[in-house]
Amino acid sequence: MIDESKIIFFTGAPGSKWSAVSVLIANNNIIPVNVSDRSKDREYDHGSKFNNVKHLGAYWGPGMEFGQCFHDLKNTDKQTVLEDIAKPFKNTKDYLIVKCHQFVYNLDWIVNNFPASKIITVMRPPSACWDGWYGVGGIDIEYPSYKEYYKTNENAKALINHECELVREWIYKHNLNIHTATLNHWRDFWNIDFDNDENLKYANSLIGKQPGTKLKYDVQVSYFNFQDINARL
Repeated sequence: MIDESKIIFFTGAPGSKWSAVSVLIANNNIIPVNVSDRSKDREYDHGSKFNNVKHLGAYWGPGMEFGQCFHDLKNTDKQTVLEDIAKPFKNTKDYLIVKCHQFVYNLDWIVNNFPASKIITVMRPPSACWDGWYGVGGIDIEYPSYKEYYKTNENAKALINHECELVREWIYKHNLNIHTATLNHWRDFWNIDFDNDENLKYANSLIGKQPGTKLKYDVQVSYFNFQDINARL
């Protein structure tokens, strides 16, 4: 039985660096996050140009391993959603980060049907999302697969623009705080340990501190329904 208050519906457009954000949050020292969905078959290394950060663990949505119906939650029953959330995890204790780009189209449905659950949105400027996603492979990224929903690079570019706008509308609608992904944010809100080189690698990737690039500080995170974890969120 899943504790719905420990489900974190996690979304952001392709290229928003949402995967790196999810890795850092999973490594926090405030709440225990379940990472039993991770395996060698569920990894994609971005390469040395991007600090060798990786896609890690399960993804949900059309063309992904799980949650084929998650782009259309309004026509999906809640029990099916819960079953698909549970599938990649060896157990369902601790907090579950459920990553799906298409949650951004269904945020009101999630609030209405999972009122105890949490939502994290990640955003960057649409042009930065596109450049980042296309730069690591675009539609040909090996894991996870984007071809079923995004179909072509050109179609993906249009959808990225739309998904970025939907995140901004969601933030405005709920008057959410926007947190830039600085080192201090991860320390202050999540008690991330930066003596750990792996954590520092992901945090540096989020601010653009990587070979041949200038610092950007263009990744922003918003939290919905996290008051029980951190009142400042």
